[in-house]
Amino acid sequence: MKYAIVLAVILFVGPATIFAQLQPQASSAAMPGEAHSAVTGGTAGMLVLTGQVTTEANFPPSESVNIALECGDRGPVAQAHSDSKGYFSISVPSSDDKSASYPSQIVNGRASGIDLAACELLADLAGYKAAPLRITRSGDIGPVNVGTIVLRAVTPNQTFTVSLTSLAAPDKAKAAFEKGEEQKKKGKWAAAMDSFRKAIAAYPRYALAWLELGRVQATQKDFVDARQSFHESVTQDSKLADGYVELAHLAAQQQQWQELADVTDHLVQIHPETAEYWFLNSAANFNLGNIRQAETSVTKGLRLDSTHQLPQLEYLYGLILARNQDYQSAAEHVSVYLTLSPQAADAKDAQRTLEQLKKRAQIATR
Repeated sequence: MKYAIVLAVILFVGPATIFAQLQPQASSAAMPGEAHSAVTGGTAGMLVLTGQVTTEANFPPSESVNIALECGDRGPVAQAHSDSKGYFSISVPSSDDKSASYPSQIVNGRASGIDLAACELLADLAGYKAAPLRITRSGDIGPVNVGTIVLRAVTPNQTFTVSLTSLAAPDKAKAAFEKGEEQKKKGKWAAAMDSFRKAIAAYPRYALAWLELGRVQATQKDFVDARQSFHESVTQDSKLADGYVELAHLAAQQQQWQELADVTDHLVQIHPETAEYWFLNSAANFNLGNIRQAETSVTKGLRLDSTHQLPQLEYLYGLILARNQDYQSAAEHVSVYLTLSPQAADAKDAQRTLEQLKKRAQIATR
């Protein structure tokens, strides 16, 4: 669920689209040079695994993430760090590289390549967790795009997904659901969707099955069906918070601001302690022109985000204050954002915005 949105801010002429500033921009060019592979010496004779790591809110992590390729139980085979946009690349010597000491289970016996079927990529960043990314595509020498690793925030009071209506599912439905979960972990997307559909056919009120079906559909970029599945999940269980979260992320991706506002209105009611939901609610209202509500939500998010896990809150508040013509305060918040995220993908745009705000502040004081 990653987007290609042009980084463009028109701060003083018409409404600005906050997500155009804050989300990563896809590129057809090679991975940025800031990604540091743990294997050096060039890529000649190497298989290069490329991909991206993002947070659940579809933003690049504020810090570099350690990415490790592990095969079996012998520890990391190779490691790399993501760049400021979340991109990473890991160079793995091919099986004809005699200097490489790789586990025997990843050598497929061909002189031209290695078998990665037993391997997976692991992401490590304090405060987050991520499911291992299985390597489902093979290659010999050259680049192989392995996809995206999604980081999920971990908090001391984090609760797991629970659905009371789903607890009543019959054994046949539960068996199909569990099979779908296993297939999903292995990257068998089509089989997983089929299993979740079987679970739903056996028990139409299976909210968790609807939720997981939607997640797999979104992974496959089938956003229309994913949206319908997420709606079904919360229809069958109105207290299933994860269903609303997925709807919010999908609405943000597609810039459906009214739906994002509606969904996050509900989220901040059931989880008022989560800064991310206040941020998304503020961004939606900002883009809808509801500046007063946007300011209310962003200030609540800032109060909750005492450790600055979402530095974008500062940038958004700066834009809101600028809309209210409080240019001095706006500049202060954008400056804080740049201090917190000097290597952010939109740092240059934020710096230009800051310069504009300072000029406006000077004019206002004359």
